Parts: sequence; C-alpha cells; structure tokens
Amino acid sequence: MRESPPAPRLSILIATLDEESTIEACLRRVLAVYPSDCEVIVVNGGRDRTGEIVERMAAEHPAIRHVRNADDRGKGHAIRVGVSHARAPVHAQLDADLQFLPEELPRLVAPVLEGRADIALGSRFCRGAVRRPGSTPPVRTLGNRTISLYASALFGQWLSDVQAGMKAWSAEAMRRLGLQSDNYSYEVEIAVKGLARGLRVVDVPVTTEARAGGHSNVRLLRSGLALLRDISMFRLGLK
Repeated sequence: MRESPPAPRLSILIATLDEESTIEACLRRVLAVYPSDCEVIVVNGGRDRTGEIVERMAAEHPAIRHVRNADDRGKGHAIRVGVSHARAPVHAQLDADLQFLPEELPRLVAPVLEGRADIALGSRFCRGAVRRPGSTPPVRTLGNRTISLYASALFGQWLSDVQAGMKAWSAEAMRRLGLQSDNYSYEVEIAVKGLARGLRVVDVPVTTEARAGGHSNVRLLRSGLALLRDISMFRLGLK
C-alpha cells in the first residue's frame, strides 16, 4: 500500500479573483521559499485563466492545490473555504498580486510556528516596514491609519495595520475566532476577535510593492465606512 505523504507544517492560502497575470510568478516564488513541508491552496473565484494556470502547475508540483470557489461571496468567504481545506497546524495568507513578498513569509509565520503568538499581522506601518513607491497611496494610508486607530482604541491594544493583507495564524486560533464576514471586513475580524478572545496578536514588519498586475476590487469610502461599522459590531458582540 502506498503511504500517504506527511502532513505539511504550513498551509499557505491564496484567494484569487482574475489573477492570471501574476499567479504563476507568485506560486513559483512561494515554492522557492518553501520547497517542502508546505501546501499552497489557491482558492479561485474568478473567470479568467487563473484556474488553468494553477492546474498546470499543480500537475508539476503536488504541494499546489486548486480549489474552484464557484460560490465566491467575497474574499472573507474565500479565506474560510481555504481554511476548510488546510491540513497544517499553521496557516498563512498571501495575495497573488505580489504587493506582499513571498520571500518574507518565513519571518511572518515564525512567531506562530515557534509558539510566541497565535496571530501575526504583516504590518505595513510598524517600525521596520518598507513601503515602496506606489504600494500605499496617501488616501489608502490615511484610511488604514484611521481604522487601525479606531480598532486599537476599542480593543485596548495598538494595531498598526488592522487591514494587513498578509497574515498568519494557528489552526486552533482560527477555530476559536469563528469568522463570519464574507467581505473585506474579515481582515479586521481576525485581528479584533483575536484580541477579544485573549489570543496573542503581534505585528511583523513587511515590505510592500506596487501591484504587479490585476486591479483592486476595494471601493475606498464605502469599504471604510463598512469597516468602521463592523468593528463596532465586533466589539459589541453582534457579529
């Protein structure tokens, strides 16, 4: 009987929505960092060639798994789908547009793998972070800082980048969070529910680049107001 492959130490979740221009480069850079002991789960909700590219690469690299998310309801929903397929005790989230660097994943996941934290947020704004030209436009920076300040005041711990798009957590922490948000509010939900449940949440400085491809699906004003509303609801225990 053929033995099953050993369970991975790390599950990397990549939620995609029409990322055909960058997904191959993203996956190759991830595999260069983690040639073993890792699984890469691509949750694909788009309609372009992303899935075709991932399937081709999965045939070459068994660590890659393609999950077709036909019922895509937003990025938060996609991450929950990815978590449901993850087999490792630690998960990391990475965007396919290469704004965040796959090469920095080991630094991000280290506090969780080593048992020093339950959730690690890849912060663009804490000491040691590097924001390269075009990566964080002024309006987005102002909005992020405002939302981070509001969340920090409500939950009693300074969070420099509550909307961190690159993060890591233990599988047990994710189980305790009980995420509900289908939309981008899941980003702050992970951080603030972690604090509310007494989990150890830490910032890890990361480098951000301008988008290598695709386009953002975030509508700044509408999304910002929704985040402020949802943070309040998380604090009141209504979500």
